[in-house]
Amino acid sequence: MYTNAGTLSFDLAEGLVRLGGEARLVVPASALMALWGGASPAARRVFGRALGESIGRAAAKRLATEGADPTHAMLDASPEAALSELAAAWALAGLGALDLERWGRALVFVVASSPLGTDGDELCEITLEGALSVASGKSARVVRIERVEARARFFVSNAGATARMRAELARGTVWAEVLAELDEPASRGDA
Repeated sequence: MYTNAGTLSFDLAEGLVRLGGEARLVVPASALMALWGGASPAARRVFGRALGESIGRAAAKRLATEGADPTHAMLDASPEAALSELAAAWALAGLGALDLERWGRALVFVVASSPLGTDGDELCEITLEGALSVASGKSARVVRIERVEARARFFVSNAGATARMRAELARGTVWAEVLAELDEPASRGDA
């Protein structure tokens, strides 16, 4: 009955919601954020990663050709197809609209209209990390670099670059300046 990896199904007679074959819950964003606010940092990380991994698996399954291993489907797909499937899985989770910006060599994801608001940016960071790591098969780290009204930007890179971004943002450095510095050959050791 639930064979398509990308189909969101509501079985009202049984009281079940599924995405692809995975059971889902429809939970008010305010209830989720109340639970989030009371959780320990470790519990937040476990929850956010699990949510993101589910999103990443759904996107990778939709990208994989029939019978193929979805592990590398995201890397094998065109950037447009990969973003489209990831954005669709993100939206089906109810987390808002997901888009991608290129800033030199840097990847910046944009989340717009998330029902979680500013208080949910940490959850979006961790969830995006999990989604990208599972969908690409590579470790990803994410840090929110900007929020303007209902849009938040998230920088995606490795642990060192995201740690540097966090430190520079804490010092008051503008995120675009940090991205420019990270893009310079000397900062990557390419000089």
